Amino acid sequence: MRAFEAGALGYVNRDGDPSRLIEAIHRVARGERYVDDSLACDFLQATKLPLTPRELSVLALAAEGSPIGDIAASLHLSSGTIRNYLASAIRKVGARNRMDAVRISQDAGWL
Repeated sequence: MRAFEAGALGYVNRDGDPSRLIEAIHRVARGERYVDDSLACDFLQATKLPLTPRELSVLALAAEGSPIGDIAASLHLSSGTIRNYLASAIRKVGARNRMDAVRISQDAGWL
């Protein structure tokens, strides 16, 4: 998603056939977009749900008003790890803070 938002036109599988890379280079050089078939499904999924399952579970508990310590205890993680997940989720959805991330995720139907 970050590559797409940055304006990338081509996406190839690093484990793919070298001929696909050559085809992608030629298409992108002509100004066309190229998405390797093996990545297409993942690419579409990424545009729909940018958050990992763990980030969603942390946001769901935050939506209930749980403090970081309680979220950490319920998920058997450290408070620092929970803060990292929250920061990642906030960044991915373009939120200002944790409650904004919850609102955006609820509005999108992810929570």
